[in-house]
Order: sequence, then structure tokens, then C-alpha cells
Amino acid sequence: MKILIITPRIPYPPHRGDNLHAYNIAKQLTVNNEVDIATQIKNDKQFEFVERLKNESINTYISKLPIIKSIWNLFLSLFSQRPFQVAFFSNKNFAKLIEQLVQKNEYDLIYFHLVRSVQYLPATQSSDSIKVIDLTDAVSLYLERYLKFVQNPFRKIFFSIEQKRIYKYEKNAGSFDTVFICSEVDREHLKQNIPDDKIKILRNGVNESFFSKSEMEYVKRRIIFSGNMPYYPNRDATLFFANEIFPKVLDNYPDSKFYIVGQKPSLKIKRLASENVFVTGFVDDIKKEYLLSEVNVAPIRFGAGTPNKVLESLALGVPVVATDIAIGGLPNELKKYVLIANNVDEFRKKITFIFENKNYRTEIMKECSELVPKILGWKNIVSDFETYIRIKIQNE
Repeated sequence: MKILIITPRIPYPPHRGDNLHAYNIAKQLTVNNEVDIATQIKNDKQFEFVERLKNESINTYISKLPIIKSIWNLFLSLFSQRPFQVAFFSNKNFAKLIEQLVQKNEYDLIYFHLVRSVQYLPATQSSDSIKVIDLTDAVSLYLERYLKFVQNPFRKIFFSIEQKRIYKYEKNAGSFDTVFICSEVDREHLKQNIPDDKIKILRNGVNESFFSKSEMEYVKRRIIFSGNMPYYPNRDATLFFANEIFPKVLDNYPDSKFYIVGQKPSLKIKRLASENVFVTGFVDDIKKEYLLSEVNVAPIRFGAGTPNKVLESLALGVPVVATDIAIGGLPNELKKYVLIANNVDEFRKKITFIFENKNYRTEIMKECSELVPKILGWKNIVSDFETYIRIKIQNE
């Protein structure tokens, strides 16, 4: 197949949720297909990322969207009903680029990534190809959950407006041939706005490198939380664990260490650093950080989708203690391997259980790590996606 991927920002480097998702799908699709990406960069420094994608056999076409233009778009959106995040990525030049690519090439599939790319569907109207959108997460669900925790009155007003706008805007995804979402929970939410038969599951996957485990002894009492720190659910989870849960763990295990691993930690998070708390910032080898840890925690209190931190840890056989929300998008076959905790005392008890039961890692989690590649390997996920698309093309 000849495929065009439309994504509002360049999916490189693949260090964060949406970038990681789009990059791995594009990379895997190149195995059996010819793949073009139409995307946007915000400055000349990102030309380096364009070359990286091209070196991986992904034909990359770009339009520049300077940050000052995005800020101006946000200002104008105050006087409209357009969601702020959609306005932020609005660009007439990008729409023209897409039109030119569609007129020049006969694509079998046009794949749109994220709700922010819905606005570019009209630019592909001259093509008879199958058009699908991968929302990945239900953004309106994430914002709905977030508003239950936010306390700043100005932030609450802003995101309340955005939640209402994005909820209405998500209905536009119904114009695509198929809408993909990464979990059943998000799918149920979207059914309020989009016909049920149009919504399919396309899960977040795990990079192949996580399936080849390194021989490494974990450090006893080492606890890790990983994530992109500018993402608010990760910041909230970090502060919740460090300030409320970890002190209870220290009461029983004073030698415990808590590692906060992820790019761009805020000043508030940096100030958590102490004799027992370590803030690493970005690390080159997140796999090593997981393997060194006795337990991975995901005290996520709001959000949507399935956090990569959970998937990667399960693939490596590292025990996970997480909230129900953090594993809502996990396949049922894997949920049983996660210890669920939704409050401070439950987290303390589950972490204590892992500290005191070595066989949980060597037996139960070993079984889990052998199952993950079959269910969440990108090769299998994209293979199923390709099969679905080929059948859909044949039926058109």
C-alpha cells in the first residue's frame, strides 16, 4: 500500500506518548508499504528530525509552524468555538502541502494522527483513499477527569472551556471511515459522539528492544516513576507519591529510594530531591532504570489511554503498582499482573508485598514478560491494523 500519515507535529524524537505512538506505527508500516509523512516543525533545529525519519525510509514532507504563529492562533480561538489545542496546530500552509501530496500521489490509505489533525480532512477531499483517524486517547475524557483535581481557579475556567469545546469537536471524527482509539474505556466514552461501528481499538505498543531483557540485578527498595514531566497527570502523580505515599513507605523501610525519571521536571519536582528521592531528568536508557528498580509505580489520578510506563515495565518483568485509571486501557490478559492501589494505604501495602515477596518478580512477572510481546509488540499491532485496512479497501 501507499500510505500518507498526517500528524500535527513531527513524531521525533520518540520520547513521549503521542510521538512514540506515531513513530512506531510509521516505522513498522515501512516494512511492507511505501510511507509518506506530512508534518510540521516549529523551527530550523527540527530539520535534524526530518533527516532521521528519512534515514528510516519514511518520506517526510514538512511545513513550518513557528511558535509565535501558534500563540496568535490561540489568541484568535478565544473568539471562536475551536478547541485551543486544535487552533494551536492550525496552519494554512500545512493544508496546502497536504493538498499537493494528495493530488500528486494515489494513496491507498490516509492516516490522521490525533484530534488536532481533524481540521486537515478537507485538504484530502480530492482523494478516494480510505481515510482513518487515530485519536489514541479520548481527550475530552482526560480533561473531564483532570477538572476534578485542578484547584487553580483560572486553570479550572480555561480547561472547563476546552473540555466542552473538545467534546463537541470530537464528533467530527465521525466523518472518517474508521476512528481508532487505544483502549476500551476511551472507546466507551467516544460512543457518546461517534457511531459505535466506526470505532476500533489500536493499542499502544512496546518497542522490540524491551523484549530482549538485559541481565541486571535490581536494587532492593528502589522505586521508580517515569514519564514526560510537562504532562500534568505525570506531575500530579509524582507529587502525590513523593508527598503522601513515599513517607509511609519510609516508615517501614527507611532505606527505600524513589527515582523520578523523565524529561523537563518542573522546579517543584526538582525540589523533591533529598537523601531518599532522586530526580534524574531525561535519561538515555530508560530500560536500565526500570531493570534496576524493584517496583514501578503509576499513581495516575486522571488521564486517558494506557501509559507507556506500565507497558514497558510489564514487558521487562518489573512489578507494577498502579491505579485503576493507569491500567484502564490495558488488555484484560495483562491486567491481572498489575497490583492495583487507589489510595495511600493501598500503595503502601502493595509496595510492601513486592518488597517481601521476591518470587513475585521471578515467577509471576516472568510469565507476564513472556506474554507481552504477543499482545503488545508493535509488529503484531501494526500487522493487525494492515489486515483491517486491506480488507476495508477490498470491500470499498
